[in-house]
Amino acid sequence: MAAILSGKGTLGCMEKPYRNLRFWHDSVPGPLRPRPSLSADIETDVAIVGAGYTGLWTAYYLKRANPGLDITLLEAEIAGYGASGRNGGWCSGYLSGIDHWLDDPSQRESAVRLQKLMFDTVREVGEVAEAESIDCHFDQSGALEVAVIPAQLKRLQQEIEHLRALGFGEDDYRWLGPGEVREALRIDKAVAAIHMRHCAAIHPSRLARGLAETLSGQGVRIFEKSPVASVSGNTLETPGGRVRAGTVIVATEGYSGSIAGRKRRLIPVHSMMVVTEPLSQQQIDEIAYHRRLCFGNIDRLVTYGQLTQDNRIAFGCRGTYHFGSGIRIFEPGDPEFKLVAGSLVRFFPALEGVDFTHGWGCAMGVSRTLRPSVNFNPDRRFGWAGGYFGNGVGAAHLAGKTLADLVTGQETERTATPWVNPADQDRKWEPEPLRWLGIKSRAQLMHLADSAEYSGSPLAPVYSKTLDFLFP
Repeated sequence: MAAILSGKGTLGCMEKPYRNLRFWHDSVPGPLRPRPSLSADIETDVAIVGAGYTGLWTAYYLKRANPGLDITLLEAEIAGYGASGRNGGWCSGYLSGIDHWLDDPSQRESAVRLQKLMFDTVREVGEVAEAESIDCHFDQSGALEVAVIPAQLKRLQQEIEHLRALGFGEDDYRWLGPGEVREALRIDKAVAAIHMRHCAAIHPSRLARGLAETLSGQGVRIFEKSPVASVSGNTLETPGGRVRAGTVIVATEGYSGSIAGRKRRLIPVHSMMVVTEPLSQQQIDEIAYHRRLCFGNIDRLVTYGQLTQDNRIAFGCRGTYHFGSGIRIFEPGDPEFKLVAGSLVRFFPALEGVDFTHGWGCAMGVSRTLRPSVNFNPDRRFGWAGGYFGNGVGAAHLAGKTLADLVTGQETERTATPWVNPADQDRKWEPEPLRWLGIKSRAQLMHLADSAEYSGSPLAPVYSKTLDFLFP
């Protein structure tokens, strides 16, 4: 394997300047200087903590619903700093944890409706980007979920049968045999795939930065370098001033632990990414990457990739948890990057020797239920959303749209879905060291199960059943 993260633009994910944090920010046009910080006490109709996708979309749809609202966004760094600006660039119609509701007969109908809303959200993101002139490289070519070994093939077959039983047809999910997979994308040893139409490749930082600029033009106040230390009632404390708001929305996802009292509600699990140098036309032809398909396999430890507009492959896998819900600073020489790069080459052996120019990590939010939720208390005028578990680009759009409905008191098809104010929304993660032990044990079992399947070990079903028993 050729050089990995040896060039310019490979700083750790928490280092400054922002330009060199990761490929997405390194390649975004325009300045990345923070907007002014909050420097005085203010009052506002709606205060939103966090200028990632959830906060940005909430503000966007609140302004559409009521242009006269005074909305203030408070961001600890810059808009799109966290997972919103450093994810895999999948705007996916898949919602992590939705099977919990789909498998419950009492919630199946509303869960199917939620899934269809997630399908719609992919198209809607593209429509907003076009309407607001946000050049986020939106390309809805879909995503491939690929099987490369018999055990994965069996799981993939079970998945497509389940989807068909729920009423989702070829227009949503299409089965591809070995020849069709090879024609779509030349992934090594692929035996089958499901093509999900409702997925778009995007440039995530361009989308986040573009939304922030759009909101600024609409009169939304965005204060950057203004971390919120605590929320007491409808009062927010920052180093530069106090904010009193009619309504408060917390949209901090994997960074929620920075706010007093919220450390165990959503915890950060790190996802790792690398980006190749621009591929030559010969390399593109060798792997048949002629459409910007998103792709990943059906391993338990999820992998994901896309072809960028300038013909690089952005590729990642998840996730790593650090004791005490710590946010890790990754350095160019960290061994995790070599492992991720090696996984990409196993997908495409023809890329052996390719250079990797960037590597970074990001913290995604994970709830104790392993499901996302949208929450709003109309009496307290307080809401929050998150726990997207790595599928936040599309989910955050729908969450923001739903929060806008809830804040303005609108009853819509979005507010009547099972992820809105779920009964278990207040469930918290265990204290340390139990949290660390549980998460690490689950990750290790997933690794053992995947490894056993690849090697054909008879222990594979044992690991799988143990996972299902301990972590249903």
